Amino acid sequence: MSLKRNLIKQSVYLPLIYFGTVILAGCFARDYTHWGHHASELAVNANAAAAAIFNTGAALTGVSLILLAAGLLLHFGKQFMLTAVLTAVFGMTFVFGAVFPIGSPLHGLYGVGMCVMLIPFIFLYEQQGKFERPPLRVLSVIAGLLMFLYLWSMVAGLDPVRYRGITQRLFAVVVFGWFAFIAFRISAKMSNAR
Repeated sequence: MSLKRNLIKQSVYLPLIYFGTVILAGCFARDYTHWGHHASELAVNANAAAAAIFNTGAALTGVSLILLAAGLLLHFGKQFMLTAVLTAVFGMTFVFGAVFPIGSPLHGLYGVGMCVMLIPFIFLYEQQGKFERPPLRVLSVIAGLLMFLYLWSMVAGLDPVRYRGITQRLFAVVVFGWFAFIAFRISAKMSNAR
């Protein structure tokens, strides 16, 4: 198995890394519910174990995205340049989120992570038929639109406060599910090409 394929394939586990650490951290957290709190609130929780688990998971999530971007660049070169750059930037927002607590503008890297809603559309453009399958197109378009709707609802103040934990988790299912699906499809195609 090549290094390039492994860099891409490891992102299949993104949902497990993110949700596993968020759920585990939530088990230790004080005065916290997954229903009504954003995941980042775990980083400033009174329980040190909850904060450490969450920050570790956020950093690992970011590193996984950066490794995926590196794998795309190493294997495909310029073809996935913009997809890889934006994926790496999105990954860096998680690393920064682990280092800088909520409240700091560096926590979300000044909102640059909102670029995630563009990645599925840019990926579809850059793939140029290489992975042309109707489910890939449909899932990418739906994922991109759902990401946009969630981020827009947050900025517009339409995300219901009482359910913001649930809406954020649903957003994370879409984001990390899409990245995991793409990583799976690309690594499978790389295996078949050998």
